[in-house]
Amino acid sequence: MKRKYIAYSLLLLASAFSSCKKDFLDQSNNPNQPTTGPASVVLTGALVTTARNINTSFTLEGYLMGYWSPAAGYAPSNSLLTYQFTTADYQVFSQFYLNLANYDYIIKQSGTDPAQVYFSAISQIMEAYNFQALVDNYNNIPYSEAFQGAKNLTPKYENGKDIYAKLITKLDDAITAIKNASTSVAVKPGNADVMFAGDMTKWVQFANTLKLRLVLRQVPNVIDAAAAKTLMANHLSEGFLTTMANVNPGYVNVDGKQSPFWGSYGLSQSGSNNAAPITANVFATDFYTNTADDRGPAFYAPVGGKLVGNTFGTLVPITASAIGRSDLYGSNASNKYGLLKTPSMDAVIMSASESYFLQAEAAARGVISGSAATLYNSGITASFEYVLQTTDADAKASDYAAQASVAYPSGSGATLAQQIQAIITQKWASLNGYGNLEAYNEYRRTGIPKVPVSIYTGVTVKNIPRRILYPASEYAQNASNVQAQGSINQFTSNIFWAQQITSN
Repeated sequence: MKRKYIAYSLLLLASAFSSCKKDFLDQSNNPNQPTTGPASVVLTGALVTTARNINTSFTLEGYLMGYWSPAAGYAPSNSLLTYQFTTADYQVFSQFYLNLANYDYIIKQSGTDPAQVYFSAISQIMEAYNFQALVDNYNNIPYSEAFQGAKNLTPKYENGKDIYAKLITKLDDAITAIKNASTSVAVKPGNADVMFAGDMTKWVQFANTLKLRLVLRQVPNVIDAAAAKTLMANHLSEGFLTTMANVNPGYVNVDGKQSPFWGSYGLSQSGSNNAAPITANVFATDFYTNTADDRGPAFYAPVGGKLVGNTFGTLVPITASAIGRSDLYGSNASNKYGLLKTPSMDAVIMSASESYFLQAEAAARGVISGSAATLYNSGITASFEYVLQTTDADAKASDYAAQASVAYPSGSGATLAQQIQAIITQKWASLNGYGNLEAYNEYRRTGIPKVPVSIYTGVTVKNIPRRILYPASEYAQNASNVQAQGSINQFTSNIFWAQQITSN
């Protein structure tokens, strides 16, 4: 008899064994007895799938955060323009859980084997990364009872706040495991690690940075700075990410094998525009223009020498700047400039810029030591370096940060509120495209920046939505547990760490 299984109840290795896809669809096979494989192969596939999920799943957030707007000549969905989402819209539930099952597989297969400690620790770190994304989208979700296969097809939901606490502990445990590993016994991930090429120091720094993200996400709406400082007290000496956390298994300009960000928003192998319906939002183009930001022409293709954006929800969009600068690519496969670089470009998991802005906020609040102003400027510089990749990127970043409207608020008259305003604003400016979800998260946490709502005539609630809805599959397959979460509304149902923003 055919049976429909819930995503988090499957232990799939599909991302690692694409050749098994046909067998998985064969009803004679039991999906709860998956094809086994070495941790090295499964890890590569899981990292590649994480990169695809995070780089292709958050177009909506690009619209909500004022980066993108519908282009002229296209008819966007009514649900987008009015924010009237359904349980079928903008879902990431299944794909994230399916890939999380791969990390869970590695952890369970590795057990306490000292030879597999690096693979297990990396998988724990990536579980924290992916589960945070799920909580940030849905709040309460299945966690402890997930991945039990046929033993439990209706796992209970746990509070997002409790899951966050468990993820912080998971990251601490992973860091400790890496630091205590016997280097003469532990198998090094090497090329199987398509993110840091087996550099475990970078994995520790990434884990510490991800932990800082989890902790700060709760400040000030859930915990205060003192509690955050206590949570961050251990492993501070390990430091934080100072380089890009990127994935690249060897992307090439072949449809289906391109870098996922390029594949979604750049050009197809034949040269057609995959993101023709998306154009620049005037909120962003005005920001980059008014602050003399050299990244503006890298994020958007100028029209007549200027950045031109559409107001989100306008009935008659104008011909505006295309996103990403795929116009620069052509046959130049060595291009490094802009949001869209080449079909073989790295897929961003976390930017160095985001790491520095996290540290800047933590320093400003007294959660960690260090100069908030220096870290703030480092965040700006890291963004300029990655987006522009020109020899004068640092000089341009310095000139930009020296402007009165951009400079970090300091001196006796500067308030913490002004400093947080500056940090989150510049973080938003750096997250364009690669970090749409994180920009949306920070907006819901802080209300910064003050992104305008859609001006579409059908908008009845003048607020940026607070979340997406649970998927229809959950109401069909895990009804009692999802219904126990109450009536979910995209405008009033907050993620546990969010502040209530009532109007823009």
